[in-house]
Amino acid sequence: MSQTEVRARVEGFISDFHRSWERAGKPPSPSSLDQAVEAWVGELAVLVGVHFTTGARTGEENVLSSHAAHDPALESITEVKVEADRATVGSVLDGSMPTYYEYRLVCADGLWRICQLRCFLDPPGVPLVGPAEAEAMLNAASLDAGLPSALELDVAGLFAEGRPVAPFGETVPLEVVGLGEVTYGSGVLAVRDFGYGAFGLAPLARRLGAGTYCVEVSRAAGTNIALRLLVSEAPAVSWHPAEVAGESNIIGVDAGNVAILDLATLVSCEAQQVEGLFQEHSQRLLDVPGVVFSLTGDVNDAVMVTSGYGDGAYPCYWGVAEDGTIASLVVDFLVLPDDSEDVSGSD
Repeated sequence: MSQTEVRARVEGFISDFHRSWERAGKPPSPSSLDQAVEAWVGELAVLVGVHFTTGARTGEENVLSSHAAHDPALESITEVKVEADRATVGSVLDGSMPTYYEYRLVCADGLWRICQLRCFLDPPGVPLVGPAEAEAMLNAASLDAGLPSALELDVAGLFAEGRPVAPFGETVPLEVVGLGEVTYGSGVLAVRDFGYGAFGLAPLARRLGAGTYCVEVSRAAGTNIALRLLVSEAPAVSWHPAEVAGESNIIGVDAGNVAILDLATLVSCEAQQVEGLFQEHSQRLLDVPGVVFSLTGDVNDAVMVTSGYGDGAYPCYWGVAEDGTIASLVVDFLVLPDDSEDVSGSD
């Protein structure tokens, strides 16, 4: 009986969504855009009240589209799982590029309601990358990879607690916020916008020893200034571009975040799993400067932070101690550009 009720809830939402889209979800003329968005938001608020738990969202808020995100003629349920008062429903929306949905539901007071709705471009079960590609990525990093020449930078100044800075004109103190510990079992790191999935995935050329490391961000006026992975307690005496294998030390960002991930664990994940983690932790970043989390549920092997002002291209540096060992890894979000004028890694 529960499976029937769960399926009925999702099918009811799909049908109601499509009717709402027919009324208010299509792109309007430019002159009536504001009114159209307001009407669409109102339609979705009614849908949420009928089908969702309090505070949940459809994911289509403020999106006016010529094609409905949900259509009973095109979207079919592929799987229904019920465990006690929790349920998961999978569906696929047919089209030239199929869309895959995962509905999560809870039962309260005898009624099943949708508590989360996630959207994916990859079907369930598809790996993020294939085995051969994963092996090649892991082999592209080594413990003895040479470092580019040192740059004349005051990267350490990005983490000078209490230092007066003025990123927005008004002078405020720099603060350093610890995010916790991350464990990198392979020592092969990917530093990237977590929203890219498999696109452009590659490791840093220099590999760390396996271990658990503290991670922190520096902040000013509510904005992240830089991200730092503390590899040892030794102070860095020189700074070198931390290059991605075969590329530069510049990290491109299009979704307002930078993550440092254990690549060996990441490439063992399914594509939907990675996209789901990105969606989940992107929401968390609305309230906190950064999060540490587990890619597979075993140990915390990933950190993700908001990237300064948002999208851009940010330099990554190795801090090297007096004895030549790696002391830290820093991503500078260029909020205080005077601290890192030469970001290209060129000699």
